[in-house]
Amino acid sequence: MKVSLKNVQAIDVHAHPYVANEKPYTAEEFLRQLSLAVIPLQIPENYQRLPKQPFPGSNMWVQILIQRLAKYFSCEPTLEEVTKHRNEHAADFKKYTRKLFTDAKLTGVVGDFGYPQPPLSKEEYADLSGARIWEIYRIEPVMVKLSQTCGNFSEFNEKYRADLADALKTEGVVGLKSIIAYRSGLEISPMDEKQAADEYEEFRQDSRAIVKNLRDYCLHVAMEECTKADKVMHIHTGIGDGEVVLPKASPSFLIDMLRDEKYQNTKVHLVHGGYPWIEEAAFIVSILPNVYMDISLQNPFSGHGVKRILSQVFEFAPFEKVMYGSDAFTVPEMNWLGVHLFKECFEEVLNSWVDSNYMDVETAQAIGEMVLYRNYENVYQKYMKEATVCPTN
Repeated sequence: MKVSLKNVQAIDVHAHPYVANEKPYTAEEFLRQLSLAVIPLQIPENYQRLPKQPFPGSNMWVQILIQRLAKYFSCEPTLEEVTKHRNEHAADFKKYTRKLFTDAKLTGVVGDFGYPQPPLSKEEYADLSGARIWEIYRIEPVMVKLSQTCGNFSEFNEKYRADLADALKTEGVVGLKSIIAYRSGLEISPMDEKQAADEYEEFRQDSRAIVKNLRDYCLHVAMEECTKADKVMHIHTGIGDGEVVLPKASPSFLIDMLRDEKYQNTKVHLVHGGYPWIEEAAFIVSILPNVYMDISLQNPFSGHGVKRILSQVFEFAPFEKVMYGSDAFTVPEMNWLGVHLFKECFEEVLNSWVDSNYMDVETAQAIGEMVLYRNYENVYQKYMKEATVCPTN
């Protein structure tokens, strides 16, 4: 008997909403939707391709997606053919999206509605996907919005804290999220209101300014409000798009703040599990009782690396501290392959543990189910019934 995750549901703990493309994609446009790059693909003029050579800009995750979609559509495994069939199926985008979610047994999504901006509708995304949708409320858009109307730091500070507190009282909002790793990095200084106030005017003039003391202060406020509300603080860790402050993106930079006594009861979710610093994230969640991690972005975007990553994460991370995620952000194929690739790779890892006599099949099967959905249900159990669900489901 082998571990099988095929029929196990998945809850995606980190993904973004999207809407249908207004017109069919060309192969190059579809590839652009699948890329993490913020710089447009530049193909040299008169670029020569051999037969079956991958389209320029393709990497392993794209190659695996093409191969799996070709099987799904029963077509040739080339970007051009897959895009053609995809356009035909996606003409009814809602029907297509729901079929992909159903095929993957993807039953719920924690949506980061901070991207794209302006925010998309939670109700419309629930209707599009047919899945339960919970929301994570991003703090940076709040900071930018208030800086445009608040003439001084005192007013900003009061309204910022009130906004977060109100958001955390909203049904379906399971916590707050920060992308401070994109702005000033994860090396968070102690809370200092005076230094934050000194940088406020610079932030008013340029919302992308580093203003590290102000950003650190705002993250501390978010941590405090999550603690009061008993909800979860999501913090982007590791890589993302090209704007991330890469030298300060390792979750290890968060360790001093996470060890702070006043946050010992604060639930913190390390988004993306710190990839590629996954060992650091796994160690942190192993020593701090209220810190968790997910496998989003690295899954599915590291392609065949997902198998290696899952093996490495569990060198230290307790089984109940790791959750499934995708970071899907433009098209439903990301959600779909995220589940299928994760299950495929995790089955191999789990069965290798059984073969090595580290555990029996039943235990390995239970671990697979824990990561795919049970851990989310346990960590977020107070808010499970608050999901946005389309009335037509």
